[in-house]
Amino acid sequence: MQTRSLNHFWPMLLLVAAGSLLPAQFATNSALAGQTHSVVLSAATSYAVGTLLLVALLLLGRQQPHWAAARTAPIWAWLGGLIGSAYVVGSVVLTQQLGAALATTLVIAAQLLTAILLDHFGVLGLPKRPINRLRAAAVVLALAGLGLRFWGLQ
Repeated sequence: MQTRSLNHFWPMLLLVAAGSLLPAQFATNSALAGQTHSVVLSAATSYAVGTLLLVALLLLGRQQPHWAAARTAPIWAWLGGLIGSAYVVGSVVLTQQLGAALATTLVIAAQLLTAILLDHFGVLGLPKRPINRLRAAAVVLALAGLGLRFWGLQ
């Protein structure tokens, strides 16, 4: 059990680091939208800059992607950019109206609820991980903590 925990430590630490970037993304995209007076231009710019970085990583990468294999992916697997675009636009609007802390709190609550349902039903290519008492209690406690934060932000 201890080896399993150690095997998950670095990936979990990376996820925490990536998650900490979320409020910064909200704030930077919101600032750009304020300057340009366009939520859509802010989101498009965010994706353009991100695309440039990803293309550079592809060109510099040691592992060659399997482009032909991508054609066999299910149609829903191609929707990540569409979902991400809606997410970025929504986060800019929420951040401008509610502030970064409250917007992030609401997004985290939605992510928790959606994630446990995706796991439970095993949709979008995920293995089924049924909701059990421990997982439900963890989500309830996390949502309770977010709820306390939410009420403290108003």
